[in-house]
Amino acid sequence: MKRSSLSKPGQLRIFITVSEEPVYINPFIKKLIHSLHHEIVGIGIQKGKSAVAGKTLGRKIKYLSSLAIISDPWNLLKRAVIFGCFLFFERIGFTGIQNPFSVTAAARQYDIPVIFCENINSKDFIRFLEDQNLDVIINQAQVILSKDFIEVPRVGCLNRHAALLPKYRGRLAPFWAYLNGEKESGLSIHFIDEKLDNGPILVQKPVPIKRLDTVDTLLDRIFQRVAPDAMLEALELIRSGRYEDHLIENDDSKASYFSSPGLKDALRYRLVLLRRWIIGI
Repeated sequence: MKRSSLSKPGQLRIFITVSEEPVYINPFIKKLIHSLHHEIVGIGIQKGKSAVAGKTLGRKIKYLSSLAIISDPWNLLKRAVIFGCFLFFERIGFTGIQNPFSVTAAARQYDIPVIFCENINSKDFIRFLEDQNLDVIINQAQVILSKDFIEVPRVGCLNRHAALLPKYRGRLAPFWAYLNGEKESGLSIHFIDEKLDNGPILVQKPVPIKRLDTVDTLLDRIFQRVAPDAMLEALELIRSGRYEDHLIENDDSKASYFSSPGLKDALRYRLVLLRRWIIGI
C-alpha cells in the first residue's frame, strides 16, 4: 500500500469509480457526493457491470430467484420498482431528462465531472486518472482492480465491504452472517490490493443482528446508516495524516469467503428466519 503525503494538507483530491446499482450503491455514493463535493474531482461510471453480468441465462434465473426468496415481499416490490424506474430513465436518456436514480444526478448538482467507461482498468482510463493528481480513489465498481489502477492515487484505493473482515469476504456477506447464526455483521472500510476484499482495514463498525431482523433490515442499516459515516471517518483519518496508526490487519489466515447464495441457501435462510422469530435462536 502506498504511503505518501497529500497533495494539499488537510484536503483530499478524491475520485469515485462505481458500477451503478440504484438500491444500495447509488444512495451510498450520493451521500458521499453531498458531503465531499468540494473534494471530489470526478466520478467514473463503469458501464454494464453487475452481479449477474457474465452469467448464463440459467444462472441468472437461479441467482435472481434466490434473491427473491431471501427478500421480504415489500422490499422485493420496492427494489423492483426502483430498478424499473432506473432502467426507464436510462432508456429515455436521449430526451435530455436526467435519471434521478443515477449518481450522475447528484454529481451534476455540484458540477462534478462524470466519465462513462467500458473498462476502468483500461490503459486509457488509468492514464486519465494519473493526470488527475489524486490522493484517494473510492471504488464501488464491480470489477477486480488491476495493479496499475491501485497504484494511481497517492494514499490508496478504498472499498466499502459489508462485513467484519477478514471474515465473510465475497458476495452478500450479511446474508451469510445471518444464515450462520452470527450475533453481528458489520462494515469495513479497507484499502484495496490485488486480492478480493483484502488490504489493511481503516475503519470497522459492528452491526448487531437482532432477533426480528431480516437480511433486508440488516442491509438497510449497514448501507443507509453505517456505511456513509464510516467512509467519512476513514477519509478524516487520512486527512489527519495519522491513518497508519489506526490500520487493522486483514489477516488472510482468519479469512472466510462466500459466493452468491443459491436456491438451497435461500430456502435454508427462510427456515433460519422462522426459527429466530419463533424461538429466538
